[in-house]
Amino acid sequence: MPDPLVVRRNIVLRGFDVNGLARHDVFSLDSGDGPVRFEAHRPANPCAWMNAVIAPGAFKALRGRGGVRCVPVDDGLLRLGPATLVA
Repeated sequence: MPDPLVVRRNIVLRGFDVNGLARHDVFSLDSGDGPVRFEAHRPANPCAWMNAVIAPGAFKALRGRGGVRCVPVDDGLLRLGPATLVA
């Protein structure tokens, strides 16, 4: 997977279908300092800019796999590394 900063993603999850979340679903992430809840909103569709920063064809390849835009429901701290997800 490309660097999350290049594809403009703040949080990257492995092993969970974030695209399967419905609008307004709430889930939490806990990286060791207590859970932080997020509310799912609209899909985070990639843009044609991906072709320039990753490689030609990246925009098409990432279509439908861009994740979901979310809003934090709680204040909290997330650390880089493994976290527990509760959906």
